[in-house]
Amino acid sequence: MKATYYLASYAEGKFLVTCSHAHLAVHSAVACISTAGGYVVAVEDGLLRALTDAEEVEFQKAVRGQRAEFNAHSDCRYLIRAKRSFRPI
Repeated sequence: MKATYYLASYAEGKFLVTCSHAHLAVHSAVACISTAGGYVVAVEDGLLRALTDAEEVEFQKAVRGQRAEFNAHSDCRYLIRAKRSFRPI
């Protein structure tokens, strides 16, 4: 059985910058994206790989805020987005 986890990532120059969390599901990695143009990459047996077609569908649903499919490896049921705003004093 292959050990797979997901990382939120973005490109900065020639470098790929990732979060430091090993997310069990694509939709929870999406919640960790902190910059425009962020994406999710898979790590399988210690090697980075592109998302499969099924994982890409899950990524697209999560980006759009759609309900995440729950399975035994999911670490949350919904992607929750919070909007922060500041009111002038």
